[in-house]
Amino acid sequence: MAKDPNELLSEMFSGMEAVGDVVPELNAAFVQMDQAAYVEGELERKYKELIGLAIALYSRCEYCITLHTKNALNEGANRDEILEAASVAIAFGGSPSMAYASTTLMAALDEFED
Repeated sequence: MAKDPNELLSEMFSGMEAVGDVVPELNAAFVQMDQAAYVEGELERKYKELIGLAIALYSRCEYCITLHTKNALNEGANRDEILEAASVAIAFGGSPSMAYASTTLMAALDEFED
């Protein structure tokens, strides 16, 4: 059974805050880099979130899968677009990516989709 998507996000943000308390320069640099990567340019933010989601699936990061699924939905992606992006990750990542798509991704879609 997949973990609750809201609990995953809460754990991640709490952990990042704890890291930021110990190494604030590292945390600030990470946040700045991450924000810069998702600024709209030639690619709309929606597509950047779909790319981030595919990389998260390939990397098997349940926190990242959950966050980028939520963000992609917020940027206007629909379930079909998200699952199509996931199919690319599964093509590269095989069974482990499929396992995370079948559990973590689907739980996030069910939780955050309107």
